[in-house]
Amino acid sequence: MRILTRTYWVPIVVALLLVAAVGFWAWQTARGFRNMSQERPRRFASGVFNTLQGTLGALGDRGRFRRDQVERILEGAIGNSPLRFVVIEQDGTRLFHVGDIPAGLAVSGHSGERLGDDVSVFWQRIRLQDGVAGRFPAGATMPEAMFDLWLGESDQVMILGIGLPSDRLGPPSPLTGMLITFVVVLLFIGASTVAWIMTIRSSVLAEQLEMEQTRRNHLEELGLAAAGLAHETKNPLGIIMGLAQRISGDARMPTEHRAMAEHIVDEVDKATARLGNFLTFARQRQAKEARVDVRAVVVKVAAVMRADFNAAGVELSLACSPLRILADEEMLSQILVNLLLNSLHASSAGTTVSVRTESHGNFVQLSVEDQGSGIEPGLLPDIFKPYISGRAGGHGLGLAIVRRFVEQHGWTIRADSQVGRGTRITISGIRRVKNGEAGT
Repeated sequence: MRILTRTYWVPIVVALLLVAAVGFWAWQTARGFRNMSQERPRRFASGVFNTLQGTLGALGDRGRFRRDQVERILEGAIGNSPLRFVVIEQDGTRLFHVGDIPAGLAVSGHSGERLGDDVSVFWQRIRLQDGVAGRFPAGATMPEAMFDLWLGESDQVMILGIGLPSDRLGPPSPLTGMLITFVVVLLFIGASTVAWIMTIRSSVLAEQLEMEQTRRNHLEELGLAAAGLAHETKNPLGIIMGLAQRISGDARMPTEHRAMAEHIVDEVDKATARLGNFLTFARQRQAKEARVDVRAVVVKVAAVMRADFNAAGVELSLACSPLRILADEEMLSQILVNLLLNSLHASSAGTTVSVRTESHGNFVQLSVEDQGSGIEPGLLPDIFKPYISGRAGGHGLGLAIVRRFVEQHGWTIRADSQVGRGTRITISGIRRVKNGEAGT
């Protein structure tokens, strides 16, 4: 799993780098579009300033203007353009103003701009009295009554309010197209990353399946070798045991020889038992799950082993509800036998070994707990490995067989122990079969 996670980092990092690159491109492009959108009203305002300054200057005669003529020109400019309002000020005094002027309009300095979402404001210093003196021939003058405004020698400030309708200032903004491109690229990167990860996952799973098949083949070969070993070994052991039993039962043999023969019989029994455990561990079996009453299995195993518990002075307590589970009954019985034997060997007279079942929703938990000597902390993590035993004379295959059978069911097993206080073995994840539910 750790290797798999490290492998997944490669496409993930590449995808993040691509997303960062595309995001940077989108940011730069958006900045360019924003600058373009701001440049359009600037260019438009510059043209309006020049046009109005020339037009209004042509109306004046030495700085004298008719107000109605100026306002008509300004209103005409607003009517056919994005202009929202036009204001002409001189020395802080508003001379002309047409359009929808916002309340509190104020500018500072002789030129500047204030960009907004709906209306942008531009202002610039102009000089109307330096324009063309008038439409009259040289030397001719207009009657003084025709003029109602004299600008004097000061400069003026023209303020423009420009709206931003895209249909007037230029072509539609390409931001929409850029966003669509950005989303499509992100979707492509995401889909490519997912496909890459799925390819890696498929490759890793195929490799794991190949390794698992190799391991199964190895175990099958080990099982065949173990079966052959058992066949070749049991016959000599049987002969040895038969001869030893004849010697131990022959009254004519010296007492010392008969005692040695009995010892041989005991050792042959131990060798035969260990050989059987080795065969059980090495043999590959598939769990044949069926509906099983866990309490009935526990009671049956306890009935077989109760004599051994009584002989050792150890109480066997059962606290099991009649729950239906999915399990291989033979494997479950072997699991219970091995756990109870381990607890019995670790317990002293006067203590109790408890078997308990608990229901947790759709699952059942089975535990075997003793009050024995416990397991050393350094040994506890390896207690389920073959040939690891905390008991003198133990062969270390009992719990290894238990774990093998538990894993073949898809269950989980955990050991909790305190030296001098006892050990608790818990099997979790046992699927419960409810009434009316079909089992396999």
